[in-house]
Parts: sequence; structure tokens; C-alpha cells
Amino acid sequence: MHELDIVRVRVYAVAPTSTPLYRWSGKDGFVRVTNNIVRLTARCGLEGVASNTSNVPQGEDGSTSRQADRALADRLAGIAPSVVGGNPIERELFNDRCLADSNDPRRQAESLIDIALWDLTGKAIGLPLWTLLGGARRTIPAYASTPVLDTVEAYEDLLVNLSQRGFGAAKIHVWCEPQRDLELIRRLAKRFEGDIRLMLDVEQRYSFDDAVVMGRELAHHNAIWFEAPLPDTDLEAYAELRRAVDVPIICAGNTINALDCLDAGLVMGAWSSMRTGATHVGGIGAARRAMALAESRGVNVELQSYGFEGRKLANLHLALGCGNCSFFEIPVPFEHYEYEMMCPPRPDADGLMHAPPASGLGLDINWQKVEADTLVVHDVSGEVQ
Repeated sequence: MHELDIVRVRVYAVAPTSTPLYRWSGKDGFVRVTNNIVRLTARCGLEGVASNTSNVPQGEDGSTSRQADRALADRLAGIAPSVVGGNPIERELFNDRCLADSNDPRRQAESLIDIALWDLTGKAIGLPLWTLLGGARRTIPAYASTPVLDTVEAYEDLLVNLSQRGFGAAKIHVWCEPQRDLELIRRLAKRFEGDIRLMLDVEQRYSFDDAVVMGRELAHHNAIWFEAPLPDTDLEAYAELRRAVDVPIICAGNTINALDCLDAGLVMGAWSSMRTGATHVGGIGAARRAMALAESRGVNVELQSYGFEGRKLANLHLALGCGNCSFFEIPVPFEHYEYEMMCPPRPDADGLMHAPPASGLGLDINWQKVEADTLVVHDVSGEVQ
């Protein structure tokens, strides 16, 4: 027996009332955002923790807003017995086996187990994960990632606030009505020129022709990138779009997770940068391999970190540790996704995220609050003889 052997796995699904109903596209309905937390306890008492969002559709009236999405928590509970008795020292071996056995293309549950094992490893060694991953940098510029708002004026008010907080970049989630979106981008670009550079995310909702028109408009305004104009899997159309416009193009990053598929997109020239994230590519180990692959092809990786603190911190450590990432995504308003941490990190006055000093992920969770608020809980424990 080893002091780091896992003796307990506890899974929570919480739908915080502080996180309102959300939508990321004017073509999509509102969802209730659920925070799924996995908590691994070693025999020595150290704990490894990870979390990720999942969504359940809701009506605009919020009539079932306390409903949690059980699917991810239930899947984690199904994996939990195989984790008990495991050891974070062998996290890569366990992750390879876990991914090989998975029938979930999004790999969310498997990713969380891997992240929690890395967190436990960092705590056992007494070092933050960004140092274990290479320690390439100590700061990274943050960009604000907005929800869909109702009016142009609401976007303007939000960007004024973001500029005052030090943000130099913002990604706009829009209505996905091409002409209306164009008018919004023109107005924001004109008003905030020199203060905030823009990115646009249309959640795979444009036609090719609409994407060309918007891409050329974004290039005119020196936008940082155009995200998810087309379905992620249409690599040929992405490559053609890149030839037609001068703005950098990236995909949504939700549906292509296997390394060979990611490499195929890079070889075809489908994207200007790779888009992926630790919580759906297979965990920190898999994300590190994806980032190394991108580096070998001469491109950066723009990590998905829209969500609660566990998701953000896993990707922050990767961005800082591996280095080939140009920006770090922060959902705004801040308070909507700061549920589980008692002192959540935020960008400084210059819009920079700093390296977390605590060992592991650095998640300082209010467990009493989580236990009180949880809507779904699974507990698996046992001792290895």
C-alpha cells in the first residue's frame, strides 16, 4: 500500500443560483449551467480536485432553474470504482487505459479524473502544476469572453467596464444574425479602437459566404481572431475560408479531440491556431500532448476555459507551463462563474493573469458550501488490501 493510493472518490453536481441562465448564441436557447466537481482522497489525506461545466436546456422563464445536469456526474460515478486503489504517480497509465475504454467522444469525465490526479500529484510534491508542466511563463494576457446580450448598447456598456478593469481584448458572443452582427462589430470597433481588440465567436452558425463577409470585416478592424464560423468537422471549408480572408481563424474546439484528427486539421491548414482544452481532450496529460503537437507544427493553442474555477485553473496552468498560448479566456461577468473558490484569481490592472502560487491547481474550495448546495452526489470508497 502507498500513502498516495486513492481511497475515496466523491462527485458533486451543483447548479449555483449565482450563475444565471446562459446562452452563447442568439440561435441557441438558454441553459442552466451545472458545476461538476470530482474529489479524490488519498490514504494520506491529500485531495485531488477537478471541475467542469455541463448544461441542461431551460426555458427563458427559468421555471426549472434548480435542475442539474446529472449526465456528467453519473458518468463520473461509473468510472469512480476503477479509480479507487489507483495512484497519481501512474496517472498517465491510468489515463491511457481510461481513454481507451471510453465511448464518449467528448471525454469529459475521463478528463476530470486526469486533472484531479495531476492536482493530487502537485500537492504531494508541493509545487504548482504550471512548474511541473515546464514553467514557460509567469503571466499571460487575459481576454474577456462575453455572454450574448440583448442590445448594442449593452455590449458597449460591458466593454467600457472591461476597459476600466484593464482588459485589452474581448471575445464577443453574438446573435448569429450576420447583418446584425456586422453592424455590432463595426460599432464596437469604431468606439473602442485603440482600447480593446476584438474576437468574434459565432458558435459554428454561419454559412461559408457569411463567414467570408464577416472575416473580411474583422480583418479590416485588426481583430485577433474569428472563432467557430463553420462546423468544426468541415476541415476543407475551414482551409478554404483561411485562403479567402486575412483574419486568423480558429474552430470551436468541442468536437475534435483525438490527436490524429487535430493533426489532420493542422496539416490541411484549417486553422490559424489549435483550439482545445484540458476538460474535454482527455485531461492535462492529453492537452499537454496536443500543445506539443501544435508547437511541432508551428502554431499556438488557444485553450477553452469558459466555466467555473476548476476548468479555468487547469487551462491556466497549461498555458503558463507549456507557453505556446497567446491569450487566456475569462468569462464575464466574473461573479457568474466564481462559485467554488473562496478567493478566485482575476486579471490584474494590466489585464494579466498571474501564475497561481499554491501547490497543485490551487483550488481553494469552500467544501461546506458545496456540500450544502449539491443537487447530485456520488460517493465511492474502499481500501485496497
